Amino acid sequence: MFQKLRSLVLKSAAAPHAGAHGDEPHVLPLSTYFAVFGALLVLTVLTVVVSVIGLPQPTAIIVAMIVAIAKASLVVLWFMHLKFDDKFYSLIFVISIFFVVLFFAFTSLDVLSRGQVNQEESSFSHDGLHLRQEFMKK
Repeated sequence: MFQKLRSLVLKSAAAPHAGAHGDEPHVLPLSTYFAVFGALLVLTVLTVVVSVIGLPQPTAIIVAMIVAIAKASLVVLWFMHLKFDDKFYSLIFVISIFFVVLFFAFTSLDVLSRGQVNQEESSFSHDGLHLRQEFMKK
């Protein structure tokens, strides 16, 4: 696997058009940009609807993250032309998305399991002072 990654890096760095978007131009029709813009608007409305209907917090966060990744992918693929660029850059994008998902997964596991060990930490409080005072009385 590392040999393939190394060869991709060397090929990308040695290319005569390093830093460019490729040999042939990729001018897209205006309808493509409007279609992507429409998809972004629909995904934004979906995000608002999910927050208004009152899904349970873990489900709402998962849906919001999926929508955010979809929106970021649309922007990167079409507006930043990653779809037409070297595949190495697509690999870097996918790896970075993987690590962001991994980070949020471990953070969610921590936040969702707090009440199992200590009941006083089972929910977030706007007034954490009274929790500390209760703890100090014990």
